Amino acid sequence: MSEAGRRLIVVGTGPAGLSAALSGAEAGLDVTVIDESAKPGGQYFRGRQESEAEGSPRHFAEHSRGISVMMNTAVIDAPADGRLSVWSEAGGARDIAYDRLVIATGAYDRPVAIPGWTLPGVLAAGGASTLAKLHDVVPGRRMLVAGSGPFLLAVADDLSSKGCSVDVIEATPFGVSVGGLRDIAGDREIARQTFGYLARLALRGVRRRYGEIVTGIHGRDRVEAASISQVDADWSPVPGTERTVLVDGVCLGFGFVPQLELAQILDCDLSYDDIAASHFVAVDASMRSSRPGIYAAGEVTGIGGMRVAISEGRLAGLTAAHDAGVLGAEAYTAASTPVLRRLRSVRRVADWLSDAYRPRKGLWALADADTVLCRCEDVKRADAERALRSNPPTPFAVKTMTRAGMGLCQGRICGPFISQWLRAEHGYEMPEARPWRIRPPLRPVPLGDWPAGALP
Repeated sequence: MSEAGRRLIVVGTGPAGLSAALSGAEAGLDVTVIDESAKPGGQYFRGRQESEAEGSPRHFAEHSRGISVMMNTAVIDAPADGRLSVWSEAGGARDIAYDRLVIATGAYDRPVAIPGWTLPGVLAAGGASTLAKLHDVVPGRRMLVAGSGPFLLAVADDLSSKGCSVDVIEATPFGVSVGGLRDIAGDREIARQTFGYLARLALRGVRRRYGEIVTGIHGRDRVEAASISQVDADWSPVPGTERTVLVDGVCLGFGFVPQLELAQILDCDLSYDDIAASHFVAVDASMRSSRPGIYAAGEVTGIGGMRVAISEGRLAGLTAAHDAGVLGAEAYTAASTPVLRRLRSVRRVADWLSDAYRPRKGLWALADADTVLCRCEDVKRADAERALRSNPPTPFAVKTMTRAGMGLCQGRICGPFISQWLRAEHGYEMPEARPWRIRPPLRPVPLGDWPAGALP
């Protein structure tokens, strides 16, 4: 095989991407890793650069001899088979070639439109965690961490460690939240992490309430208070239970949405998961996508956490090497079998968490008429409702009539919410393909750096 046939590009330096790069390189591929962040690690290891755990930047650095790493570099297009366009501030735009490609672009916080969510002092849970861990910056001293899922505990831990007064509001009922403790207790890694969070939060006086949701955030120039209600099984507020608390910062965390823009522009098949209320890259058991030579791993194939991402990344790198002919069938079986066994094990807890903390129908109905759905174009729910009076209830109709999704973020923020809102409130049937189209460049770049004649 020619040396050119060994070129593997991995996009993303989270646990999945770093694991894919290592396993691919160890199997004999020439590996290049690309990420738009300044440091590797993704969201999980951001602020934990000293960690020596598998999938961490330090673990990668100790074993990454021969791997080319391109940080501060964004993938902005896939203009042809086997070619990516990338951009960096230092080098501008250029094309790089590959024979195999692993998409490990991770996920971002699920945006949820709640009255007042655009006020200064309201942050996505992941953003608040990053500010606290990396920069010792907190959005307020009286913090409300609200949403659903175990990540709320991590965010509360990050904020309370900086001296904040923190309340945690979990929409999932207490009985459901503890329903999987038997599985968790049997998983030493997860048990140690979970009970560690709970112990630290208890020592710091962090209060936790279950079966409640934030129904509104109030303030003139920034957050001053939040309204909270008890919810029924569908997360719809229970009348007569609303109360108001004084806070100066709110972190909203209702799970994550995979970053699918690169997979979309590469025309990889997607699938829709009703439980997770998200689209994902469709892959086979060996992490192959529908496009030959293109693989996906980590949160883009299903939100499963760091341990699932590491196993999927390792498997994707091995499969790429096997398909490239540098790892024979016998060696591939020997290397992939323990990875598959580990993947099945860690997915058990991940699947329970996904089901237990899945978003419910009432979440999409919290926005009132004046709530902004699309921040880029300042489109309110009332605007979207008017667009539907003479049009079918589809994301395309809302986009066409209101410009929702046509701003700088290309619908990354408003798209997932509007699609779910239409599904819950207007009967929209979610297709297997993602309803919001993506066009290059995938990230804003200076016009002068865009190749001549390449404008869409």
